[in-house]
Amino acid sequence: MTAAGLLRVLLRRWYVVVAVFAVLGVTFVTLDEAGGAYVSQSKVVFVVPDAAAVGVFDDRQRDTLLEFVGAIEQEINDGKLPDRLSPDAPLFGAGVSEGYQVVIPNTGGQWEYSFPDPVLSVRVAGQDPDRVRETLNTLLDRIDVLTADRQSTLDPRDAISTERVPAEATVSHVGGSRRTQARALLVLGLVGLGVAATAATLVDRLAGRTPRPRRQDGPAGQTLPPTTSPGTTAQQTERVT
Repeated sequence: MTAAGLLRVLLRRWYVVVAVFAVLGVTFVTLDEAGGAYVSQSKVVFVVPDAAAVGVFDDRQRDTLLEFVGAIEQEINDGKLPDRLSPDAPLFGAGVSEGYQVVIPNTGGQWEYSFPDPVLSVRVAGQDPDRVRETLNTLLDRIDVLTADRQSTLDPRDAISTERVPAEATVSHVGGSRRTQARALLVLGLVGLGVAATAATLVDRLAGRTPRPRRQDGPAGQTLPPTTSPGTTAQQTERVT
């Protein structure tokens, strides 16, 4: 089929073209809305008395802190085991576009966990930046409250403390850029044009194959005899005018 012939088919079956691009338009809008998220993260470092957050712990201090941090992690997750992503794996990259994660960073592999540092990693993802910031601050405040409640009978000078790194977390957007969206729209448009051309051509061919009722004309005032098979006799009737 020539380009001119294809153009005539598209014009003749314009409703097919409109339907195809309407479906693709809805698809693009849906994917675009789900194509990104706002994220923020922070770390809560647990510190023994008279020590710094970046200090070197001896094994006894480390074991004590890790046991304490593990209890906080379990309580803030309502006793459920969290998914332990790699410390470098972004929450959004793991398929979470709305939610949060509070875990002790695992530096080991998939089959063998390793928790060398008394730290809680807090990561939040969502569609609204203000909601993400609010959720992060709520989680950080809850960690501080749980830490204080577990040591309510101790002298504050002997209690484990927490430090946030960074002190003030930022919220950023991850996902497709404008350039990526434009490229996706171009590709989707080309695909839509191909689908529309194929569908319109198919509909046009099917419409051309549809049999039309045949009209038989006879002399005025006369009814044509019905068609008969060989060997049979048909009665002819004439209408007198």
